Amino acid sequence: MKFRGKNIALVAAGIVIGSTVTGPAASAAAELLAQRSTMPFFVNGMPVEVEAYLIHDNNYLKLRDIAALADFGVTWSAESGSVLIDTMVGYDGTYKAPVKTEKQTQQTETATLTAYHEQANVQVFDSIYTADAYDALRECMAEEKSTEIPMSDDTRAAMQGVCAAIGTYPSYEQITAADGKAHFQRKQSSAYADAAEYGRQFIDGLSGSESDKLYAIACLVCDRLTYDANSTATPRVLFTSDSVKKGNCMSYAHGFQFLCDLADIPCVLVHSDIHQWNEVYTGGRWYCVDLTSFDICYTDTGSARLLADHSELQGDIYAQSEPQLTRYAKEMLVPGSTK
Repeated sequence: MKFRGKNIALVAAGIVIGSTVTGPAASAAAELLAQRSTMPFFVNGMPVEVEAYLIHDNNYLKLRDIAALADFGVTWSAESGSVLIDTMVGYDGTYKAPVKTEKQTQQTETATLTAYHEQANVQVFDSIYTADAYDALRECMAEEKSTEIPMSDDTRAAMQGVCAAIGTYPSYEQITAADGKAHFQRKQSSAYADAAEYGRQFIDGLSGSESDKLYAIACLVCDRLTYDANSTATPRVLFTSDSVKKGNCMSYAHGFQFLCDLADIPCVLVHSDIHQWNEVYTGGRWYCVDLTSFDICYTDTGSARLLADHSELQGDIYAQSEPQLTRYAKEMLVPGSTK
């Protein structure tokens, strides 16, 4: 389903709309056991909170909840006994102007790309992680331009991952046209406005070196979280709630990156098949930050070392799933930093 040209990266294995079940199907339905799903959900690379239920290893969400996240209209027609979906109406009932042309809607640029890749480590570029894609995203970040360029399917998929890795607030979204060309947009979700205001006040009150500020940021996230592998807490919840929240490693990593973004400290998300952490650029180099482990040590001893060298993170838990993506993302934030 296409919602006014948006790329909705929302995983929904099934949607319960509601119908009457009778006969043998009713007996089968009676045997269904539903439990609250703990799977994380994302919209355009940003974690969101949504109620979902796990039934026979499939995740089920309410259509109205998806409509609220993707901003489209959904109503029930008793007359026809059907659900009506309207992509021209927002979830709040507000009329959305029709799309005239892709260029009018996205306001894409047609000028030649700025050659930002000339400042970067050339070793990060290949046939998938291309210099053109790098220039287009860097131009969006540095100049807030949105230049449309041709991209292969593999490059578009890779750049979706890069967008998700480089920022929580602001975030970056890849928009793909019908002809396969793509461009990038900078976004600051209004849902994060209150959390961002709290974060800015906290950061403005910090003093000392950048390392001191990073340590204070880490401690704040850990004060707001207690580890639970089956729970997810977004930065919006962490920094607007009065209570301590449960969260998995992704919750720690996104919370840390959110505050680093507000503090203008380059920070990327890194993941293996079973874990997520950060890399942060400070003092002229990249360091690893595993805030989940930091929280355990901090809680047990009252202090812990935050910044670690790459060689210190050993074992399968730190076997990066996409090391090339991580290196490309770091070059996106700090050109030439991986040389």
